[in-house]
Amino acid sequence: MKHAVQIIGLHPGSLEPMESSRALIDNADVLAGGKRLLDNFPDFKGELLPFFSPVASFAAKLEELNNADKKIVLLADGDPLLFGIAESMIRNLGAENVTITPCVSTVQIAASRLGLGWKNFEILSLHGRTDFFPLFSALQRRVDCAVYTDKINSPYVIAKALLQKGVTGYTMTVMANLGTESEIFKSAAIEDFTDCICSDLNIVLLTTKNTSDKHPIVGRSDDDFIRQKGLITKLPVRAAGLALLGLSKGQTIWDLGAGCGSVSIEASFLAENSQIFALEKDSTRMEMIEKNIRKFGAYTVKAVHGTMPEALAELPAPDRIFIGGGVGRDSSTITEATVRLKPGGKIVVHAILMGSVQRTTETFDKLGWQWQAIQLQANISDKLAGDVRFKAQNPVTIMWADKPET
Repeated sequence: MKHAVQIIGLHPGSLEPMESSRALIDNADVLAGGKRLLDNFPDFKGELLPFFSPVASFAAKLEELNNADKKIVLLADGDPLLFGIAESMIRNLGAENVTITPCVSTVQIAASRLGLGWKNFEILSLHGRTDFFPLFSALQRRVDCAVYTDKINSPYVIAKALLQKGVTGYTMTVMANLGTESEIFKSAAIEDFTDCICSDLNIVLLTTKNTSDKHPIVGRSDDDFIRQKGLITKLPVRAAGLALLGLSKGQTIWDLGAGCGSVSIEASFLAENSQIFALEKDSTRMEMIEKNIRKFGAYTVKAVHGTMPEALAELPAPDRIFIGGGVGRDSSTITEATVRLKPGGKIVVHAILMGSVQRTTETFDKLGWQWQAIQLQANISDKLAGDVRFKAQNPVTIMWADKPET
């Protein structure tokens, strides 16, 4: 390319360029960017190029103009590298063909209004997104969040989603028209924003003073969970199953026959930024999963009501599968689970009945997967007649296998 494309950030709200950028804009042949930004330069004498989708086609147009010896300035709001246009242009044009001049970002201005350091915020964008998982994940980790919004994912919609998920302990701040004479902001409890109407030019801050979790990451007492009597993967075998899953960040995890959700909830704190689907057919236990999600703040867990194996078709392909209940009277569930598991993924099955053990191991053998098994029986101390005895729990067979990469 003959000239580097100048990507210039404008001050949020006022849309004024920094003094160092004015000459670049004045001397440009082409001024490109969103219509709202271009409208702020009515006296520009050159060609105006409003942004259009897809981004690759817009970048191709810039390259075409550049090759025709045109000097191009691409306008952006705030910092072009913070959920802005610059990253897309670098991917399409090459870093060597762009020069970026950032301005102060909306997050910096918003944090300054609250007297908080913006470096401590997790900065997220819901612009154009259809799910709130990144936000739920951050809130589960009890961090302060700065959230870029759009016309659809407005403060009102965000507040409703957080309340529906059971998010507590956060103050919500909405700032609109930052950097203008009509700048406003409001800080209050989340529920106070369920009827919020404000300018589309806004940002949401979610702040908490409670940055520590009173619950352990793993090893919660069985009695801490809301559950039906006896219907829980008990602590000793739960800990073993979680260890055998080999959890890590950013995974998709299935918990099939989830019961009260104890495995899902503890997995959500071990596997940061992971999406976890707790599938349960019983409506009463479904309600218990939802209550436990709220109780422990396990916002990355999604309770799914359905019958296996049919319900598995609606779930995204998993990196890890835990089956603690629901292997069933035939092999259909375990077979479908192995089909959907991603190559290189791991499956862990807990079983009490010999029929479930047989169907699981036969399925692994038919697939030619290498599998292993252990049987655990925990004896728990229990007071009796003024003394202590060991009370036996049911023996549980744990089977696990890795799906070959190819």
